[in-house]
Amino acid sequence: MTEHPDFANAVPGSPEAPGNLTVLLLDDHSVMLESVRAIVETDDTLTVVGTANRVPDAVLLARQTHPQVAVIDVNMPDGGGWAAARGLREVCPDIRLVAYSSFDEALVIRTIRAAGISAFVTKGADIDVLLAAIHGEDIRPVLAQAKPLIGRTNAVTAS
Repeated sequence: MTEHPDFANAVPGSPEAPGNLTVLLLDDHSVMLESVRAIVETDDTLTVVGTANRVPDAVLLARQTHPQVAVIDVNMPDGGGWAAARGLREVCPDIRLVAYSSFDEALVIRTIRAAGISAFVTKGADIDVLLAAIHGEDIRPVLAQAKPLIGRTNAVTAS
């Protein structure tokens, strides 16, 4: 069964209050997508304008809602984070892109940076790290060990 983007909850690209940031979420795992949504919605200055499970759906949502920030899973079908970054930049040139991944491998980080990612947060990081990246901090992983970081809490540092 193909999942559809969250058009029902999509909001036009203007924030509800001055200073709010609009955020689009992209992850191919529905449970992770809803978990990230719940995390983002704990911050009153962030408004989720939509969610998508596939890159083409995220690009379509971005075209309709003009989010200021997108949180994207790096390892996905449809070309992954690289394709998502390119597609989102085409429709929203000034969008801030936050990569959200289970891995901190150097090659993945270099590739995603080359695609225009503004920040990189591992899925094992504290919630505050993800929120800081969405708000504009340049977050990069600590590359002490290039292996999955699920379950680790201090996986990234701000530069």
